[in-house]
Amino acid sequence: MSKYLNEMIGCQVEGTAEWRRQKARQFPDDTRNLKAAEELERLAAEIDALSGSEIEKQISVAHDALNEHNDDAWIDINETVSAELRGLGFHSSYATATELLEWYRDLLHEKRDEQIETSMREQVEEDPAVRTAQAALEKAQADLKAAQDLAYVKLSRK
Repeated sequence: MSKYLNEMIGCQVEGTAEWRRQKARQFPDDTRNLKAAEELERLAAEIDALSGSEIEKQISVAHDALNEHNDDAWIDINETVSAELRGLGFHSSYATATELLEWYRDLLHEKRDEQIETSMREQVEEDPAVRTAQAALEKAQADLKAAQDLAYVKLSRK
């Protein structure tokens, strides 16, 4: 297996396949576990064959871009990948490992975009001009509310 893809997702696919095999032994009447394990094993073998592929390059770029912004996203990514892999054969399926890796690449892009948006929002919020404008907006909203309340009181007296 490609060392890079193995580190990024391959080990999780293989580990989930083994977990599904254990579940198949634990619940022999539920054939979904065995089918899910077989699908995961097939995907792991296909991932191995994708070493040096375009999707591997795309994942590498997405991985590097995500790390430039924040490593904290990796906890969420790992949890999301784990949930997706546990659902294979039950709630979802991938015809090819390329489809699974495209989903993974898109997840990395989504998390990178979230990190960029958060970083930009934090930078804007720290800008003194933005803070001044926000305070002015809050004052104007308070003044408007007070004027509306006063108008309501005057109308209710008539």
